[in-house]
Amino acid sequence: MKKWYLCTLAAIAVGWGGLTNTHAAEGTYPSAYVDTSDGPAKTIAAYNLFKDIKRQIPNEGVVKYEINTPHFADYAELHRYLWLPDDTQIQYRENHTLEYPLGATVILTVGYLNDINDPAKGEKLVETRLIVKGEDEWDTYHYIWNDEMTDARLALAGGTVPVSWTHYNGVERSMDVHVPNKNQCAMCHEVNDKFTPLGPLHARHLNKDINVDSVKKNQLTHWTQMGWLKGTPEDIDTAPRTPVWNDPATGTLNERARAYLDLNCSSCHQPGGSAWTSGLDLRYEQDDPRKFGVYKQPIAAGRGVANARFGILPGDPDESILYIRLKTTDPGMRMPVVGRGLVHDEGLELIREWIEEMEPPEDLLANVNEINELKAIREEWLNSLSDTPAN
Repeated sequence: MKKWYLCTLAAIAVGWGGLTNTHAAEGTYPSAYVDTSDGPAKTIAAYNLFKDIKRQIPNEGVVKYEINTPHFADYAELHRYLWLPDDTQIQYRENHTLEYPLGATVILTVGYLNDINDPAKGEKLVETRLIVKGEDEWDTYHYIWNDEMTDARLALAGGTVPVSWTHYNGVERSMDVHVPNKNQCAMCHEVNDKFTPLGPLHARHLNKDINVDSVKKNQLTHWTQMGWLKGTPEDIDTAPRTPVWNDPATGTLNERARAYLDLNCSSCHQPGGSAWTSGLDLRYEQDDPRKFGVYKQPIAAGRGVANARFGILPGDPDESILYIRLKTTDPGMRMPVVGRGLVHDEGLELIREWIEEMEPPEDLLANVNEINELKAIREEWLNSLSDTPAN
């Protein structure tokens, strides 16, 4: 019998298992444990990940983590946690990526604040996603919360949850949140035909200061001191750090815009990603302007490119395909295609400012001028054909 089954039986015997939100007696709460080798548990409570399931207070052995620039999820609150099996560690590699041990579990809870300006007014939990490291690749399981937020049930086929909230401007907003199924998740999470998490695999996303018992600590240093991470650079300042997209103190306009695109778009737009056929590479480390869209012509026509000629036209966001696709909610045009139903007004403004202030790379201008000349010659030729009298 698997250990998490034993934990679940113990929890039910004393009235826990997510049926109440009270804390268990000191020292008697069952340990968090994730084992999906015989299939996922039917409820989130079975894993004992939280001491207080409604308030998302993690159990011993579950660590809440943060990333510098999170991806946009229709104004949802994203709560991130990590669990590791006993006697295992994460390996910090020389290329500044993190290698997780077998069974490591990334936990992501999606919720909506009742008032986005005042977290004290409470939150509606929508789903919790487990991303579990297997022998060959990661696997994912989705759980949808009940209305009382006492537990979340496995939803392999996904589902729809209505939410409403008070927005930044005081206006009431509402929408249906579409919890994706496994195949829909793969559209953004699959790289080189393998499912992979988006944020916690790169040190640059996790290299930030966090509050630990009311004291500021570097997150990677904290994990090292906990015994969860090995191979960390002695001087953590030598590790890369992604800027915070909306904090000018953390990076230049270019760096913050690239960080935003990295988290929101590069899972598909990178070598091996589902949209790699476009040739667009939006990873933060890509430093070739043409490859991340500057004067890059689309490989296909159609309304997805909105008749624009380039991925990014320096100085003109309204004629840049990248900006146009971030600005729309049309399912046939928007980017990302899944995982977003609303326009991120604040992120869109960042990208607009970035393109408006972008200086055209001189080495690409020659190519653009040549393209313009060829287009003019072609148009002149087509016009001459239309003017030729029929025989």
